Amino acid sequence: MKYTLHLCFASFILLNACTQNAPPTPQPPAADTNTLPSEIHLLPSVAERVGIRVGVAQLRSLSGGMAIPAEAQLRPNSTAHVWPLVSGRLTKVVVSIGEHVKQGQLLGIVASTDVSAARSRLNQLRARLSAAEAALRRQQQLSAEGIGAQRSLIEAQTHVAELKAEADGLRSQLSVFGSGSGGELSLLSPIEGLISTIHATVGEIASPEQIVFTITNQSQIWVRGNVPELEINRLVPNSEVLVRFHAFPETTFKGTIHYIEPSLDAKTRSLPIWILLENPEPKLRSGLFGNIELLGGQPNERVLSVPIEAIASMDGQPIVFTYEESTNLFRPQPVTLGRRAGSFFEVLSGLQENAPIALSGTFTLKSILKHKELMDAISD
Repeated sequence: MKYTLHLCFASFILLNACTQNAPPTPQPPAADTNTLPSEIHLLPSVAERVGIRVGVAQLRSLSGGMAIPAEAQLRPNSTAHVWPLVSGRLTKVVVSIGEHVKQGQLLGIVASTDVSAARSRLNQLRARLSAAEAALRRQQQLSAEGIGAQRSLIEAQTHVAELKAEADGLRSQLSVFGSGSGGELSLLSPIEGLISTIHATVGEIASPEQIVFTITNQSQIWVRGNVPELEINRLVPNSEVLVRFHAFPETTFKGTIHYIEPSLDAKTRSLPIWILLENPEPKLRSGLFGNIELLGGQPNERVLSVPIEAIASMDGQPIVFTYEESTNLFRPQPVTLGRRAGSFFEVLSGLQENAPIALSGTFTLKSILKHKELMDAISD
């Protein structure tokens, strides 16, 4: 009850102050229902008391932009998984977790019976090929002397060609397997980076179904952001952005919009984008959360802008309240907004530079305006 009395008393003071000492004005014509209410008379002392601050619309260089949530992720081709292409027993592991390796460096060795059998077949083929080549040379010599049959020469040539093809196929197969000497398979690192996981113990069986080593290149960090549907029109491929991570609030990373995905996320109604950082630091890790700040406009460009607190919305239309000092009148003025940069909105139309406006307290002005509408409707 006490709270209700205080509220009523405060409303009475505010409405009384709005009208006291006001110059007489003729009765305005009936308002058009499709336009905003015309004006509010408010004494400067009252405006100050209720938190309404007056200033002017100014040109500013909007160096900031809208911040959207982001997450650091490894570049898709910066992680490599290594496993043997055939099953075998691990006989050697020569790296450890966190160790830096170069491309092509040996990680481990697997002894495989399949590789051993393939190498044995290759050795047999080499022996047969040697004998076949000797027979071919004899047939070529007999043919040159005119005492050998042409058919025998052709058969010898065909046999040598077949053995060579089979031997080349086995050598290629062993090369793909990463075969070393005997029945050994050499597991090599395909990229430069850090050993992030090892699922290998000497003596256990390694197979193509299980990853043995994972190598991660931490120098290739990308940032993934989700741009709200209403901000998609601000996205420009290859445009600059600023990235800040919660773990390093004092550090700003520069980057560019490298890729804009073709479709929105159906659940979040946002569009994923990928940011390529110019100079990623070693301290960055996949999974870090932060914000991407979308920059807009050209460097040093100055545009008409107003504080966010100066913007209100009526019937779905953004408005500001212009101020006339000689009559202490506030009037709602529809505006068209552009990009948001930090705590300011760009004004594209509806307002002139240096126009006096309410920089804060627009909610109070909007409430008074709504009250006037209600009272006018009751009186009618």
